[in-house]
Amino acid sequence: MKKLSYLLGLILVSGLIFTSCSKDEEENTPPTLSFLGGTSDIWELPRTDSDVTMETGQALVFGFTTTSTTNKNLASIKITRNYENVSIQTMWDTTLSTNTWTMDLKTVSHPNPGTEVFEIKVTDRNDLSATISFTVTTVEADPGINVYNGVTLGSYTSSTNSSFASITGQTFSMAQAEDPAVQSKISWIYFHGTVYGHTIMSPANAVVEDVFPGVADWNNRNTTLMGKTGLSTEAYELIVNKNQLILTIQNSGVSMTDDFHSELQSNPGGFEVGDIIAFETGEGNQGLIRVTEVTPGSLNGESKIKYNVKVEK
Repeated sequence: MKKLSYLLGLILVSGLIFTSCSKDEEENTPPTLSFLGGTSDIWELPRTDSDVTMETGQALVFGFTTTSTTNKNLASIKITRNYENVSIQTMWDTTLSTNTWTMDLKTVSHPNPGTEVFEIKVTDRNDLSATISFTVTTVEADPGINVYNGVTLGSYTSSTNSSFASITGQTFSMAQAEDPAVQSKISWIYFHGTVYGHTIMSPANAVVEDVFPGVADWNNRNTTLMGKTGLSTEAYELIVNKNQLILTIQNSGVSMTDDFHSELQSNPGGFEVGDIIAFETGEGNQGLIRVTEVTPGSLNGESKIKYNVKVEK
């Protein structure tokens, strides 16, 4: 489970109202207690006042107001968080002697997916109490990247598809890529030959026409820049979100100046298991390719490669 700084004790309080008035006659009714709606003036964030679904670790603001309905003042307020009925945290627990109390609180949603009940209990000096609550369902934050594992491409005489769309993770045969709608998705094409060796190449590169002549008639030929990095498999596997991905690419020192990566023609060249190749699509989406298999066929045109991809959405 994701580890985040979880500051349950960090509560900001505002709008406290203290009064000492009491009613002439004692009534056997509990205090009034209700959530504050609208937007918090302090944090300029909407208050949560009912069940809600939100991402893990997000700012959460809520407020409430309570008033004694008897001739006795309020005695205590307790606010708890109950996560999945296995972890109960006390956010606020205080004694007081006032007729009315209003407050705002700011915290963060739970760092793990699940359900958490926020409960407020107010008790007066007649030992009469009122309780209100809401449930926060936390979901994983969008990591901002797509992950495609086990992608296989085949060279020009292989029965395995030769082109790849990094935006969707799909592979296409060259016959399928005759469709302009498919062409617009293609980020690179794979082939294996004696001059270039194992190669992934942007459709925009004229060399690809020598291997797949039909590309010359494409209406949409994307340019994807590439560069081989010195990153390790461990560094690749540690990436779980967009910020990590971009920072890893930036810190790798890679220069993405060519619209292809070739075993024999790139500098540095090579196309081996464990190689990490950075890329940037024409739309500006950056990503990494981790080579997991390189399988030469009996002929160059029958060769295959297999890889994993992490790319920003």
